[in-house]
Amino acid sequence: MEKNIMENRNIFWGVLLVTIGALFILDNMDILNFSFSALFDLWPLLLVGWGISILPTKPIYKTIASLAIAVFALSYAATSDKSFWWENNIWEKLENADIHVNRDDYQSDEETFYTFKFDEDMDTTITEVKLVMDVAAGKFRIDEPELDHLISFDAYSNIGPYNSNMVTNGNQAEIFISMDGATIKKGTNRNRATIKLNPDVNWDLNFDIGAADFRGDFREFKISNIDIDGGASSVRIKIGDLLKQITVKIDAAAASIKLDIPRSAACRVKSDSFLVDLDLENFTKGEDGYYISDNYNESEQIIEIEINAAISQLEINRY
Repeated sequence: MEKNIMENRNIFWGVLLVTIGALFILDNMDILNFSFSALFDLWPLLLVGWGISILPTKPIYKTIASLAIAVFALSYAATSDKSFWWENNIWEKLENADIHVNRDDYQSDEETFYTFKFDEDMDTTITEVKLVMDVAAGKFRIDEPELDHLISFDAYSNIGPYNSNMVTNGNQAEIFISMDGATIKKGTNRNRATIKLNPDVNWDLNFDIGAADFRGDFREFKISNIDIDGGASSVRIKIGDLLKQITVKIDAAAASIKLDIPRSAACRVKSDSFLVDLDLENFTKGEDGYYISDNYNESEQIIEIEINAAISQLEINRY
């Protein structure tokens, strides 16, 4: 029985990840119009899919039902005109939220594209930096060092303009990057940003990024803290060994999370997810509910991970 549940769960997650990946690929190739807002609207289907995967029925029926959900999600996300019967309720909720919506803009075929470039000159007296990003859904990449500046930020968006500022206090700095107001538009919503960080300072990263595709390769950076608050998110992070203590916290409505950590690092994982699929290499669960790596009491480097999500898939690989 337990084996069948595991197999059905793998089918569910496989279909789900293939569908989401296909949506992103087809959008990047401009074959269809796909928006992050549509993906976020569909996250309750994860509950439906999970329920199907554990029903006491034949695997073929579960597979067919999962494929039906995937087809519906693909069709919905590819439809530019989403004027369903609950449309007025959606407008009301959006207008009361932080994301500002102009109904006239939504029904207009005209698009405004924004480009944003931001950098701060390197100050050798600054040793610690806190980066706070409060932006709408999008694709975000951090993987290259910035040697000439403290930070370099390059974004392209059709949902709203960015703004930024920096505050310094002695050897510490706080950098704030936000959007003036995201606007849900008809068709594809695009928001893509590339962030480069200086590798010579210690970083505390805080991202409020809505429904996002986030990729970060932090092996060359001194990252003490990573805090991601998202909606329906896909998160891929690779952590290095330059600091002895690293904290990672991810809050999301539904998330696919993949973390790569050094094999020599000790790791402890806490998950308060409602439904979570854990893929942890050489971890054991303690009486306190934490999952700890087999070398937790031996390594000098400790990585603390906390996952809070309604539904999530967490995979930790050691390289």
